[in-house]
Amino acid sequence: MERVAIVGAQWGDEGKGKVVNYFSGNYEWIVRFSGGANAGHTIYYKGKKYVNHLLPSIIPEGDSKAFLGAGMVIDIEQLIKELEILEADFPGVSSKIYIDLEAFLVLPYHKEEDGILEELRKNPIGTTRKGIGPAYTDKVSREGFKIYHLFDEKLLRERLEEVMYLKKNIYKERFNFTSEEIFNYLMEQKRKLEKLNVKFTSAIDMAQVFRNTSVLFEGAQGVLLDLDFGTYPFVTSGATMAHGVSSVGFSTFELDEVLGVLKAYTTRVGEGPFPTEEFSEIGEKIRKFGNEFGATTGRPRRVGWLDLPALRYAKLRSGLTKFVITKADVLNGFDEIKVCVAYDVNGEIKEIPSSSYDFFVGKPVYETLKGWPDTNHVNFLKYMAFIEEKTGIEISHISYGPKTEEMCTKNDLIKNI
Repeated sequence: MERVAIVGAQWGDEGKGKVVNYFSGNYEWIVRFSGGANAGHTIYYKGKKYVNHLLPSIIPEGDSKAFLGAGMVIDIEQLIKELEILEADFPGVSSKIYIDLEAFLVLPYHKEEDGILEELRKNPIGTTRKGIGPAYTDKVSREGFKIYHLFDEKLLRERLEEVMYLKKNIYKERFNFTSEEIFNYLMEQKRKLEKLNVKFTSAIDMAQVFRNTSVLFEGAQGVLLDLDFGTYPFVTSGATMAHGVSSVGFSTFELDEVLGVLKAYTTRVGEGPFPTEEFSEIGEKIRKFGNEFGATTGRPRRVGWLDLPALRYAKLRSGLTKFVITKADVLNGFDEIKVCVAYDVNGEIKEIPSSSYDFFVGKPVYETLKGWPDTNHVNFLKYMAFIEEKTGIEISHISYGPKTEEMCTKNDLIKNI
């Protein structure tokens, strides 16, 4: 059975949600393996817009089921909001959602910590303030809570007493939560999930199920935001690359394909290096045409030209085998399109960054290509051929609009030219 991972090949916001939604009808299981509510997947289904921050991008009326893996940090209040929105239009859809008992929780005080820490920094990172960083910090420092804690009230109370004691000693008067308050909050959220008929299980119990059917793994953010290999410290707190499937008990060697989703240009939300950032009127034009505002924060995204060194880096780091290109239509009508083909790193020309450090100091080396009036024009085909030649990765599909069905294969596009 086919097992495919879809990850962002840039700094996130590449349109992975739509891409996963497009392919999901061909898979029995859609598995999200990392991240939390700091991600935002916007999909359009039957003329309606849905923004999911935690739910994998399944087709609500399809046969696919969703699994939220142990690599995630789950804000269950946010998850319930998303489920209730879907339930209003598609009654019973929540029964197709499975949550790993080993997944960690984002708690109300994590969001407070996120804001406090961001305000205390001399140079803010630009977090979404959704509590993701503090939740992952607690995971690593052994102060976290897992889904299974919800089902052992005695253990939960004991853990809360210990963790609340530590938090109050750290944050003093800034920390206004009590263990009883958090306990009651969690019990209420648990009851709501059970009422929605969400399933609780583990990757161990699901191992044979997953290996005897088709699975589509959905990543969060993008390779360049990976905790280990992204532009640290301006990164997310978890794994954004294909190796994150290990949290669901899989090896990357078990994957048949790793699809990297990229925009026809580059965007970034928050602080951090961005070698091809465009500050001119052209950048503002792309931002306007592409509606480049964060699905989670609403913040204007920083905009720039396509960065091939970054894509080559993503290819090697995450084992990308094919590309899916999105928002190609946003560049329709430009006379010229610039593409970064290399970095000048302290006088040395590099086609592939040696480490994430090169993103901080590299200066873009550009080539200029002819623009196109629409994506059915031969110049757009040449643009894709240029990307394929320079990265060594085939572009399999093209997204040319916000709706799920506004996708085609490269071969279909060629036939129309």
